[in-house]
Amino acid sequence: MTGIRGRAGRLREKIQCNIYRCLFLPYKIRQIRQKEKIRVLFLVSELSPWKTEELFLEMRKHPRFTPILGLFTSLEIPDARKHLEIYCKEKKYNFVDLDMVDMKSLKADVIFYQKPYIDWGAYPQKMKIERHLYALFCYIGYAFNTMNEKWCFNLRLYRYAWQVYYENEQLVKERMPFFLQGGKNVVVTGLPIQDRLNIKPENVIDPWKDENGRKRIIYAPHHTLPQMHMEGIAYSTFLYYYDFILEMAEKYKEDVYFAFKPHPILYKNLLKVWGKERTDAYYNRWASLENGQLETGTYRGLFMHSDAMIHDCGSFTIEYHYTKNPVLYLIKDDHHADNLSIIARTAFDLHYKAKTREDIEQFIQNVINEEDPLKQDREKFFKDCLLPPHGKTACENIINSILGEVEYKKQK
Repeated sequence: MTGIRGRAGRLREKIQCNIYRCLFLPYKIRQIRQKEKIRVLFLVSELSPWKTEELFLEMRKHPRFTPILGLFTSLEIPDARKHLEIYCKEKKYNFVDLDMVDMKSLKADVIFYQKPYIDWGAYPQKMKIERHLYALFCYIGYAFNTMNEKWCFNLRLYRYAWQVYYENEQLVKERMPFFLQGGKNVVVTGLPIQDRLNIKPENVIDPWKDENGRKRIIYAPHHTLPQMHMEGIAYSTFLYYYDFILEMAEKYKEDVYFAFKPHPILYKNLLKVWGKERTDAYYNRWASLENGQLETGTYRGLFMHSDAMIHDCGSFTIEYHYTKNPVLYLIKDDHHADNLSIIARTAFDLHYKAKTREDIEQFIQNVINEEDPLKQDREKFFKDCLLPPHGKTACENIINSILGEVEYKKQK
């Protein structure tokens, strides 16, 4: 009986989605493009993966848009709300508290979800797509598109989305066989994260606390601990190297200053493995380290003012290349690149690799000695693959796509 109800529910959802796309979408697109002001709602619950901030700011300056910042408490990281509010108040961003206010009352024309995982516990029930079919849905990835996993392409948000934005034509061409609706809702604009990362160090605040001129190395472990990950993203090597990296920090304290930048969900997962006392003790070791610091917020300044990074995070595989600095990937097995997108494979190939502790130490020594044979190849990759199209910023392209202007005039 449960199986029958499940199939009936999926059939209803498919019919609803088809009606929405075939009847409502064309009408709503024409309507909003004729409006003097387009109301755009950004749903944000966590600071670190908020990658539409640049677009929000660009729309604030644009005469055709009224952007609305809607904050809500993360179901995955409840404490994230506090840090997000502090950040917005410091930046003097007006926001709406969606824990208290009904989304429908905001009368949004377009809604941007922060993450695509509508059905996986990222949003409360009142924010589900089917409750807001009066609006158009757009999606910007909170990270670069690094994986070619089937489950990535069949999410509910993508079935309803009017526009889903991608980095470049090369990536879209590779993924075309996987796209829903034959890729009709896919638009090549670049991502705001490209605008965020393509910045000179002098134009972003330096969060590093070291003032002794030591080499600055970031240690950024992923959260996918054993048996706590989805198929195809079992990246984490943290339990293999967490103590060793601290040993290296102690050994090379005269030459290197470290920043521990864990994935935001790592703490939550470690609580299940280690318990609170041990987890807090580890994080506090970094916070109190003479030649180190703990970083749990944004990372743009951390990246831009660093000298190198050691990590096992999928999104950082591409993002750190904006610094053009040497970077080491901690490899868990020989199949890491099997499901990577074409841009992520190229970025991964331009990493130094570590399978052993000796490999890690050798990388640290090379950073100290400024030995970097992959430097020119990384700089070429940056020029060829990491800049938005049309000689414009990604945010300019996205706005033009929504309005149907310039290069996106034929985009429905």
